[in-house]
Amino acid sequence: MVDASLIFNPITIFFASLLVVFVLYLWGRSLAPPPTPYGHKQEMYTGGEAAKVQEIRPGYQFFHIALFFTVLHVAALVLVTAHTGTSPLLIAIYLGVVCLAVAALIWR
Repeated sequence: MVDASLIFNPITIFFASLLVVFVLYLWGRSLAPPPTPYGHKQEMYTGGEAAKVQEIRPGYQFFHIALFFTVLHVAALVLVTAHTGTSPLLIAIYLGVVCLAVAALIWR
């Protein structure tokens, strides 16, 4: 009988998963019809649709929103993963720095 620690070893599970994925890939490839590219499907990055002329130019306001989102979520991640014995003063300083970064993002 095989030892259970050998079966549930992460490396064994990884290679077993790799084998299952490879078998599924081969099976799916045998089921799929052969590709027949034509027209717009031969163009790059269109996904088979005709490229449209861009009517509006996007602004960079979304960049500030995305950066705001990133700063707040990284701050939350750092606070959640901090050690339980972390000084409240250190946490307050960190939150103050994050508040300054957010204020700099929304300040025009």
